[in-house]
Amino acid sequence: MWVAVIETEFVLTDGVEAPRVSDGVLIEGLPGIGLVAKVAVSYVIKQLDVKHVCRIFSPHFPSVGYVSEGRIIFSFADIYYASKPLDLFLLYGNSQPSTSFGQHDFCDKVVRFAKELGCNTIITLGGYGKESVSELREIYCSSTDPDTLEEWTNKVGGVRYAGQIVGAAGLLAVLAAEHNMKNFAMLVETAEMTPDFYAARRAIEALNKLLDLGINVPTADELSRIYVASVQELETF
Repeated sequence: MWVAVIETEFVLTDGVEAPRVSDGVLIEGLPGIGLVAKVAVSYVIKQLDVKHVCRIFSPHFPSVGYVSEGRIIFSFADIYYASKPLDLFLLYGNSQPSTSFGQHDFCDKVVRFAKELGCNTIITLGGYGKESVSELREIYCSSTDPDTLEEWTNKVGGVRYAGQIVGAAGLLAVLAAEHNMKNFAMLVETAEMTPDFYAARRAIEALNKLLDLGINVPTADELSRIYVASVQELETF
């Protein structure tokens, strides 16, 4: 279903009642450098038993229609929910808002919606573009809370980040803190390739360690094949 909107709107899936939890986690998986977050979250969605909660439409998304085999798909974001192994909400989409105002409006409404659902933690992902990358693919970590930063950086084998985070990966974390929610941002080293399946694999590995998801970590080749199939399914309804 596609709707014309004049403000960011959350449209619940027909027949689905938005879950209410007490200790939920939201993971951001929107497109950015190397499509690291988008690829990683699409994989997690396919590995867990999820249900589609809502589709988010926003006038702040780019005015672009993506065409595949003649079918036009406009910009959107979705939220999925998995009850096992924990109450997990997954934000997946094909676009981010294209202006600073749009980012603030969109991210603020996502954080408020997540809190209404019962989330108390937001984890964001992204790519950190470099001319040369390590074989391991370093993870650069940040949080507004020093204790969370130290504990979770050690848990994923990352390092503390110094620099800028552009877009939802940084803004969602900051706005989460304003709503008294735990937050953690991970940027993975990415080379000049899009999608960067090696970086996305590292992000999946980090999420597995951080949240004990119990999912298999694929090879980069496996991830590339799964991602192509996932996009066909996640972006065609």
